[in-house]
Amino acid sequence: MFKFLNSKYRHILSRHNLPYSQTVTAGLPENSVTSVVIPSAGADYIEEACLCAEFADKFATQLQEIVIVTDQDASQFRPLPEKVRIVTLNPETKSGDYRYKQIYLSRLIKLMAPLQARTDGILMIDSDLNLLKMPEIQLHENHIYSSFRQGKMIAKLDGCDPAIIPAYYKDSVRPYIVDHVNGAFLAATRKTWERLCPLWIMFFRDTWNILPDNQPPTDQLPLAAMLDTLDIKSVNLGDWMNWPVSKKIGGTPSIIPKEVIGAHGGFPLTEWQKYLASPDNELLFKGQDYTRKVRYLTDAEKQTADPAV
Repeated sequence: MFKFLNSKYRHILSRHNLPYSQTVTAGLPENSVTSVVIPSAGADYIEEACLCAEFADKFATQLQEIVIVTDQDASQFRPLPEKVRIVTLNPETKSGDYRYKQIYLSRLIKLMAPLQARTDGILMIDSDLNLLKMPEIQLHENHIYSSFRQGKMIAKLDGCDPAIIPAYYKDSVRPYIVDHVNGAFLAATRKTWERLCPLWIMFFRDTWNILPDNQPPTDQLPLAAMLDTLDIKSVNLGDWMNWPVSKKIGGTPSIIPKEVIGAHGGFPLTEWQKYLASPDNELLFKGQDYTRKVRYLTDAEKQTADPAV
C-alpha cells in the first residue's frame, strides 16, 4: 500500500475521475461531439450495430456522422440512415489454440475504431449501447470522458505468475483504483485519440500475448495503464451517459427514465422497437446474468451455444 503514498500516485489521483463540471470552460461551445463510432465484430452482431446506429441517428440529431467499424463486408448490413458509414477492417486475431479468438478480434477492432471517424469530436460506444439523447460534451485535449464503474482492474491479474506481469502494470496507479473508466462509452478529441489508440493497441496485444487464456481478453486493464502512461485526465460524465439497463430494470417491465442519455445493454433487441414506437412504453429486458452468458463465451462455447439463449 505504501506505493500509493508517493508523488506519482497523488499526481494520477488528481487527474482521475474528475467531475465533468470542473472541466467545462465558459465561453466555449457546450458540445464538441460530432462523430459516433460503433465497433462491431462478427456476423451475429450486425443487427445490434444497425439498431445502435438507428438510435444514434434518431435521437442524437446533432451528429455529423455515425461510423460502424466492423470485420464484416458493408454488403452484409441492411439499409441504414444517410449519416451512417460502414468501415471494414481486417486485423489479425490470435493464432493457434487460443480460446477467445473472436473476443480478441472484437477488442482489436474496438481499439482501432475511433480513428476511422472523419471529424474532430469522437465518441465511441459499444454496439449494445443505445443513445436516447444527444450527448453534449465539451471536449478538451488530453482528456477522456466516460462514466465510471467499481472494481480494480488489476484483479484481472490475480493468480498470474508475478514474473510474467508486464512492468507497466506494476508501476501503474489506475489499475489499482476501485473506480475505473468504463470502456463502453468513451469520448475524446481526434488528437487525443491519435495518442491513445496506438499505445492502447500495443498494451492490449502485449498483455494477452503474455497472459494465459483462462479469461476473456479485456481492453479495460490496458486502458487503465495506458491512461497513466500518457498522463491523460479522466472525466466522469455521470451514470446517465452509460446507464446499465439489465442491472437497473432487467426482469421487470419498466419505462426507461427520461434522464437516460446512453442505455447500455437491454436484451432481446426486439424490445427496443417498443421504445422507438414510444419512449413511454414499458420494456421487459432479461436480467444481468444473460449478458455474461452469451457475450463472454470461448470460441468453442459459442459454436455450441443455443441460438435461442
